[in-house]
Amino acid sequence: VAAPLLVGLSAACGPGDNVPTFEVDAFWPMPLEYPNILGPVSGVTVADDGNILIVTRQDGFSNANEVNVVTETGDCCRPTAAVVEYAPDGSHVREWGGPDMGYPWPNRPHAIAVDGDGNVWIGGGVAAAGRGGGRGRFGGRGGAAAGPPPPPNVDSHILKFSRTGDHLMTIGETGQAQNSMSSNSFGGPAGFSFDEGANEVFVADGFVNRRVAVLDMTSGELVRSWGAYGNDPDDSDLGPYNPSADPSQQFRSVTCAELSNDGLVYVCDRGNNRIQVFDTDGTYVDEVIIAGATLGSGAVWDVAFSPDRGQQFLYVADGMNERVYILDRESLETRTSFGVGGRYPGHFRELGSVAVDEAGNVYTAEDGQGRRLQKFTNLGYGPVTSEHQGALYPAASQ
Repeated sequence: VAAPLLVGLSAACGPGDNVPTFEVDAFWPMPLEYPNILGPVSGVTVADDGNILIVTRQDGFSNANEVNVVTETGDCCRPTAAVVEYAPDGSHVREWGGPDMGYPWPNRPHAIAVDGDGNVWIGGGVAAAGRGGGRGRFGGRGGAAAGPPPPPNVDSHILKFSRTGDHLMTIGETGQAQNSMSSNSFGGPAGFSFDEGANEVFVADGFVNRRVAVLDMTSGELVRSWGAYGNDPDDSDLGPYNPSADPSQQFRSVTCAELSNDGLVYVCDRGNNRIQVFDTDGTYVDEVIIAGATLGSGAVWDVAFSPDRGQQFLYVADGMNERVYILDRESLETRTSFGVGGRYPGHFRELGSVAVDEAGNVYTAEDGQGRRLQKFTNLGYGPVTSEHQGALYPAASQ
């Protein structure tokens, strides 16, 4: 078990102050039909019918024994299509999507969400130009070329599909540079949530831009946008993150914008290790710092709500410290966390996305060399027994 990470654990642990408890399901999902394998799993979502959808990258394989390799290695392997859908029991339902299919597939697909009509929204991120959308050949880190690095290849558009993969709409212009004030392009749109009553989609914009963008779900037109604390977005250089400095007045990297049942928008500011909360009009409400000393890619990658009517708990995916935090949503206090870095069930490697179904089960997606979708089965409520629970193996195996 990893050493505890101090993130503001709530002191109250008495009767009636319980939290959801989980164990990893090491046999979920079912294996794909051979020789198919998953690439880096950069996003996960649960549709209204309970099916689980993921979006994967097809550039994250090694050149030793996987895909795009010499024939001497034999039959293994073949990547799935970019979008894979599973039934709640873990069985494969369908797959579709990817490059060279008549629409501008993102260089580095990242975000996936399903709206109330069953339409699938896809966003992207930032890739090094000239490297096939990855971090080196087939997604490896690779050596640097001589001279200055090429400019980043930013996914500046959003794709909307039917549930079965029919292309419905492209929103925004492709190939655009950072511009947080743009009305017709994005900067690595990294997450979506929906206000069906208002016919609006909230876009986490993004890996390069520094705003929440609200669009009309039908036309794709920009309705409004805002930056950190409700400020106008500003693309000025923020310099390196400094945990000792005053809180930044701008977002550093916006990777989620999740709308709660009570009309609050929870925004992941990944590079600043914080969640900011807003009304749907962009009025600032509150914020919380998660693992504020974290450097690198930051600690707040994605969030999801518990399925009870009041959505009492907030799950936060942290792909640098490789764990999921469980927060009380009202107070924003961290109650406990689970997960460790590694490759076994219940471990994480580049944990990037989290989703929750109606039964309270938690699903996690691992990007990069993680290349995995995991399920943590909800066991009901129990007391907080430790600040950090480590890997949630089934009790009989511990």
